[in-house]
Amino acid sequence: MTALAVPDADLLLEPHHVAPVRRPWRSALLAALAVWSASVVVHLMVGALAWLTDGAGPAPDLWSIALGWNRWDAGHYVRIAESGYHLGPGFPAFFPLYPLLIHVLDPVLPGDGVAGALLIANAAAYGVLALLHRLADHEFGPRVAQRAAWYLAAFPMGFFLFIGYNESLFLLLALGALYAGRRGHWWLAGSLGALSSATRLFGVLLIAPLAVEYLRQTGWRPRRVRPDVLGLALVPLGVVGYSVYCLFELGSPLQFSIAQDEWGRRYTFPGQAWLISVRQIAGHSALDKATLGAVLDAGTILVAVVLLILCVKGPYRFRRDQAYLVVQAAITLVMLMSTEVGGRSMQSAARYAMEAVAIFLVLARIGANQVADRAILMIGVALQAVFLVIFMAGTFLVA
Repeated sequence: MTALAVPDADLLLEPHHVAPVRRPWRSALLAALAVWSASVVVHLMVGALAWLTDGAGPAPDLWSIALGWNRWDAGHYVRIAESGYHLGPGFPAFFPLYPLLIHVLDPVLPGDGVAGALLIANAAAYGVLALLHRLADHEFGPRVAQRAAWYLAAFPMGFFLFIGYNESLFLLLALGALYAGRRGHWWLAGSLGALSSATRLFGVLLIAPLAVEYLRQTGWRPRRVRPDVLGLALVPLGVVGYSVYCLFELGSPLQFSIAQDEWGRRYTFPGQAWLISVRQIAGHSALDKATLGAVLDAGTILVAVVLLILCVKGPYRFRRDQAYLVVQAAITLVMLMSTEVGGRSMQSAARYAMEAVAIFLVLARIGANQVADRAILMIGVALQAVFLVIFMAGTFLVA
């Protein structure tokens, strides 16, 4: 008779370890909620104390703080939402998706269009943080994803994601298009790209990184191109739709481009606007507002370019299959270095630099070093608090 094998008693007592089920989207949403909540609290605190810079006067309530965020472009979007584009020759320069959403929400929210603008901006900001976390997790893992979300929120111009500008909406749609394309969902990527080009003209540039990723997935062989390549053709439809509107309502299909002249916007050879900005620094005293504004814009772009170089060379370089991220950031920075606005070359370039997604991913990889991580967060939050106070004071240094 054969003896029965008796299992080891230690094995009977030892619990079975089951690997936890990883839920990346749940992690992304929870991480984004933490970052978004902390950011909103900080912005409210800074806004509540900003009144001290005005000298004597009563402390503001929350609505007064919100109104303090409704400056410059934020006010233009609300006016378009409430009254349409027949406000003046410069208003068609502001693309329609964001004011359209404000207009839709306005009847169901208390107050005027400011409430809708803030609601859309903050909902989109939360989505941006979640999408950036998910994209970074997919490319580099959860630790890099955590740091990338915090670094974006702590970016010196990061408060623009939470106030009545279209920054967060545009970045949400652009990130969504990039992530959808990375996962091979090309019709979704093209649709989100179309919405981004209805939010801002530069949304059409998404077609370049999406095309690079599409060709990589198909092996760079035109013969293997699938029918879903037509999804890429959706990207310019936002601009096309707005152009049709401009033709019938404003008299010219290029009225949005003509309106740029009212703001002094013009395009130069690549890099020329950056050199003009550097020359403007030398033309004024060190603490002149024009000098500080030029330093802010040109300096931010210079740092972004250095970070982009680290994406392709050195220990933090991206893999070859991540070229779409480098292409998207490179096109963004080249366009910023080639755009003049008003009397200050590259005006607002410091906030537009947030659209170069790759710089936050490489920063998050650098942040694996604890000293670098603390320095990035401390410097970013400190500068953001200062710039938010300057913005609320109505100084055009930050706009």
